[in-house]
Amino acid sequence: MRYLEDPGQTRLFDVFADILSPTAYQKLRKGWQHLFRSAILNRLPAKKLADHFHPEMGRPTKELYSMAGLLFIMEFWDWMHEEAADAYMFHVNVQYALNLQPEQQSLCRRTIERYLVLFREDELAQRILQDVTAELVTRLELDVSQQWLDSTHIESNMAKFGRIRLMSTAIRRFLTQLTNDRDMVLP
Repeated sequence: MRYLEDPGQTRLFDVFADILSPTAYQKLRKGWQHLFRSAILNRLPAKKLADHFHPEMGRPTKELYSMAGLLFIMEFWDWMHEEAADAYMFHVNVQYALNLQPEQQSLCRRTIERYLVLFREDELAQRILQDVTAELVTRLELDVSQQWLDSTHIESNMAKFGRIRLMSTAIRRFLTQLTNDRDMVLP
């Protein structure tokens, strides 16, 4: 059974504001976690993942936006499957980024492996790269029309990295530069 929860839907009460100190909560709201939650999470191909599951029969899936987001974050931070499962269950910052309630989350390594297979079958990494890049360019109001594209650089990195790792490395470097530039204000 499919479990999709619209990441754009806001909750009446934000549980993270209650369980975290005001300083910790503000840090989440200003960090990569909020950017991921507000700009990237809804661009992930959760509906494409949902096509693999029956709409009404069977055991409910994990929330599909959160699983697509976890796979993205797992590649971004270069986590092993067990580390990603632990982050899903125990790390409040990851739960905030994935728009999950922090109580009673469970996930095992095998579930992550199953979703990775689905990502590979549908070649969703390229779609994520295009959608996330377009969203970040729009949100940050960047003019990329004059940007120089070095195809040989991309080809050489493609030989070393898979699509998801190449995408996560590029976005990690971009977000690092973004956080280092304190003059830039995110919407």
